[in-house]
Parts: sequence; C-alpha cells; structure tokens
Amino acid sequence: MAIQSIIFHRIERFADDQPAKLIPGEVAGKADADHEALFSQLKKLFQFKPGKLFGSFDLEQSDRAMEAWVGEYLEGKIPFERMSLLYADKLKSYIDKTSESFANYLCCIHEDRADGQRLYLFMLETSSGMTIDQQLRLDTVEHLNPGKLDLAVRIEIEQWQERNTSEEPLMVMVKGRGVGKVGEAFSQSLAFKSKIDTAKETETLIDVLSHYTKEADPKESAALRQKAYDFCVEQQQVGETVPLSALSGFLDEEQPEKFAQFACQHSELEETQKLHPDTRKLKHLVRLSGKGNGMSLSFSSDLIQQTILFDEKQDTLTITSIPKSLKKQLMEHLKEQSEKEG
Repeated sequence: MAIQSIIFHRIERFADDQPAKLIPGEVAGKADADHEALFSQLKKLFQFKPGKLFGSFDLEQSDRAMEAWVGEYLEGKIPFERMSLLYADKLKSYIDKTSESFANYLCCIHEDRADGQRLYLFMLETSSGMTIDQQLRLDTVEHLNPGKLDLAVRIEIEQWQERNTSEEPLMVMVKGRGVGKVGEAFSQSLAFKSKIDTAKETETLIDVLSHYTKEADPKESAALRQKAYDFCVEQQQVGETVPLSALSGFLDEEQPEKFAQFACQHSELEETQKLHPDTRKLKHLVRLSGKGNGMSLSFSSDLIQQTILFDEKQDTLTITSIPKSLKKQLMEHLKEQSEKEG
C-alpha cells in the first residue's frame, strides 16, 4: 500500500484578534480505500499543478525545526503523529502572526512506493452544503473540497538523506495565487527556500526551441514545438522533471543528441540538466492568446501568417478563415442588429 501513515489536524481562527486553535487528530490505524482515493486525487492535483516551486530548507534561516523533526522521525526517534503535530503547532504559530481568518485541515501523509518515499503536507479547504438528515430535516454539512489545492509541499526523502551531496531539490511546493499571508506562513513554517528559477528555465527553453525550429518549414516547426510542449506536460503529469537529453531524443529519434547540443551551444543549458518548466508559460510555444478592450483571442501559433495575418505597422490582425461557429454567431448578431435598425 502506498500510504504508510496518514493523519489530519485542523487549524482554525474565526476572529482576527484571537489566536488560532489547533485541533489534533490521530494517526489512522490502517489506510483504507477512502484514504487511498483521497490521496490519489490530491496527488494528481499536485502533479498537474503548474508553476510549482522547487527548493530546500533555507540554511540561512535559524528556525529550521521541521528539518530536525523530519530527521528525528526518519531515524525512529519520534513517531509520525508527533512529527506532524509539532509541525501543525509551528504552522499555527506563524498563522497567529497574520490577521486572516482561517479554517483548514492539515493532511500529512508518508508515502512508501517502489520508486521512493515521500512526505506530503496538504492544506485542505472545505465547502458547506445542504443535506437532509434521518429525520428528514434540512441541515448544513461541511465537506472537503479536494478539487482545489492551493498550498501543499512534497518532501523527497531520498534527496533529504543525501542533502549534503545532492544538487536535486528536496522539496516541491504548490503555492497558488491568492493564498496571501497564510501562504507566506506556510513557507516560513517549513523554512522553505526556492532553489530553482523556473521562470528563467522556462524562458530559456522557449527561446532555444524558437531558434531551433526557426529554419524549418512552418508545418515541421509547429510539429516540433507541439512535441516539445506535449513531452513537458507528460513529464509534469507524472511528477517528473524534463531531462534535456530525453527531450532531445523525443524530438529527433534519428539524431537524439541534436537538440541538446544546439541548446548547449545557444544557451547556458547543460546536456545533463533536468529542467522544471512552467507549462502555463510553455504553452506560448503552441498557442497565442490575449484579452483586453472587450476582446479575448486565442489561436494556434502555427496559424500566424497563414490564416491569421499580422501587420505590425498597422497594428492589425486579419483572419482569413473564420470558425464556423463564430461565423454563425456573427451572422445572427448582424441580422438582429439589422432588424432593430429597420
């Protein structure tokens, strides 16, 4: 079974001038099918989440208690429940420094699989709903909202054990937009420090791919960019990095080192490098989009200067092949306008 240990704690504060309240939970005796189903959904959300942060414990931060607790737990000095409760109390103390109301569950999971062991910390949000009880009376019920995940971290145990010699990031963090001061409290309570500039890696990869495909004919160029994007998305979905050598081999099976060598010659990338691209930004390789002034446009990048003509001097786009559904809407709208004016 993948779940070795799982526990839930609740942290809540409903008044800004009051400290948060920690309600501790107990370790499940044995993870059942419900635990596995929840974990599977949370892990999938975690892996698919773009814009993740890759880092480690900040050696310059004096309060690295979580690092010590992880070590004590892995060495068998403290049980899983104790480690998770110590961290929950630490997180509560940082939340107390904010002025935000808060009512979430902290889910701690130790995953043990053939490909390695990991510790997950998920901040689970809840939603309210309506139900009818056994006496047929209407009542409200609070339930987990596993479709939303804005704060979570995964600690790679093997990387942690080799942290003094390995260059690989030992923590991967999800920190969604709009998490505010609670998000900062989450990062600080872990003493998390970002180790990899994913924005720079993504920009570099986009620039290299753009130059690499520049000399090819439009169709081949578009196909190569799509292959690169698809490969990166697939790697993200299985929770893996993007090795430059593997991407190179995927783009050209006959000359598997061709793209990697090109990338090394035209950028600071190294052939053995493992990339962590943000697939949201990488999507610009295959799709152009923008909105403003009452418009929202999105189209495949290979349509530029073919069915979509861009005139930089005139600042205009000319669409020469309108989608049927859009054309139908345009015709109906113009007909209505004409009838009103008539």
